[in-house]
Amino acid sequence: MTELKVILAGLGGQGVVFFTRLLSQTAMELGHSVMVSETHGMSQRGGSVISHLKIGGSEAPLVRRGTADILLAMEPDEAVRNLPFLRPGGTIFVNSENGLRPEVAEHLERLEIQVHSLPASQMAMELGVAAIANVILTGFAVAYPALPLPIETLRETVKAIAPRGRELNLQALEIGFQAGRSTNDE
Repeated sequence: MTELKVILAGLGGQGVVFFTRLLSQTAMELGHSVMVSETHGMSQRGGSVISHLKIGGSEAPLVRRGTADILLAMEPDEAVRNLPFLRPGGTIFVNSENGLRPEVAEHLERLEIQVHSLPASQMAMELGVAAIANVILTGFAVAYPALPLPIETLRETVKAIAPRGRELNLQALEIGFQAGRSTNDE
């Protein structure tokens, strides 16, 4: 894999740090070099939380504006707020039933940015635990070629880093992955 630049965004309490750890540990397990930098806003009060993740490539930890390949966002407003990081032709995976705000559609189209949305929070509530929406969105994203991490390795990472909630996290990962496969095949 050549260098893959990922921005992970959400609000405090939405599991952005765990989300980042899950992806970075999986990449390391596959033998890739990984650089991570986290920016915490007022995370305990629902403020913005952003992680920069580089898999392979350069040693600089931060993803420069306009260079990210992928934006994973736990909510639509955080996706819009972090759009400047995404490169033309990049991909957004967002926890949303209806994608992003209509007023950014023209901008996204002009830059050939693909948006894949999944109501991960709603799906997590159906499982009875709101906190697993991030794992559902991870499973969803890896079903697409834009995030080339094998689901099998992600499953092993979940087992290693979340032993307490192992079964629920594995179920969440699988639900997201299956949702991604079904929408990816359309």
